[in-house]
Amino acid sequence: MKGKNSLWKEIKHNYFFYFLAIPGIIALILFSYLPMAGIYVAFENYNYQDGLFGSEFIGFKNFEFFFANWDNALRATRNTLVMNIGSIVGGTVLNVAVAIILGEIGRDKFRKTSQTIMLFPHFLSWIVVGALSEVLLATEGGLINQLLVLLGREPIVWNMQPEYWWFIIIITTIWKGFGYGSIVYYSALMGIDTSLYEAAEIDGAGRWKKITSITLPLLKPTIVILFLLNIGGILKGDLDQIMGMTKLNPLLFETTDTITTFVYRTTTQNGQFGMASAVNLYQSIFGFVFVLTTNLIVKKFDPDYSLF
Repeated sequence: MKGKNSLWKEIKHNYFFYFLAIPGIIALILFSYLPMAGIYVAFENYNYQDGLFGSEFIGFKNFEFFFANWDNALRATRNTLVMNIGSIVGGTVLNVAVAIILGEIGRDKFRKTSQTIMLFPHFLSWIVVGALSEVLLATEGGLINQLLVLLGREPIVWNMQPEYWWFIIIITTIWKGFGYGSIVYYSALMGIDTSLYEAAEIDGAGRWKKITSITLPLLKPTIVILFLLNIGGILKGDLDQIMGMTKLNPLLFETTDTITTFVYRTTTQNGQFGMASAVNLYQSIFGFVFVLTTNLIVKKFDPDYSLF
């Protein structure tokens, strides 16, 4: 009874803030929790006529199609992991480095102009990026092939050689996102008490020493938390990116066929929504387990940096 009274007093005292949270809670329920009923599609032979709960229940048969051809399943999983791990690790390093560089720039006008320029790729669609990549990677007249010829190398037929596309996808992902990511880290950087730098400077610390002894340690919580959040989508792929840059070219499937593109082809070509939902569920469960595992590892070394 005492606990209920204290809870009621808390709500009554801060009723305005609880009221502000209501729209967000409603949106979370409507758009995040209610759609989770669609998970049931992964376990049935879904058709429009019978609907979600009227279609035939077939258990785990929808999962069999993905793993029946083990080579394709392994290839899609491998490609997804390589692209996402490369993008997360490379993006984190670049974002932190750019944020620190921005913090070291003394002129506000130059810093703001740089931030605006770096943020611009974030707003480009992958269709536009795909068109730019065609210009850069064209076999005849492409900018990169022209540079290769000037260096005495043979031009590369990019659309027929899949071995280059892991690198291309990772680089474009990092390029498109580093502006936004660096601003996030820069915001965290601005929250560091400047008196720490002043004290270090009085003690004779140089710029590099201040970065390694103050900036990076104080940015570490933000780096770890964002890294853990990104890990949750490690088996997710950006369909728009693959479609925009490769046009789902079958010659490049060896390195560009991800789980997401596999699901897309299954849904559009075969109309097998149950199978597509099964693969999506596999991605979500894998990502959830990966976040839990990574969080436990982080918690073991330093509980203050874990998500929960």
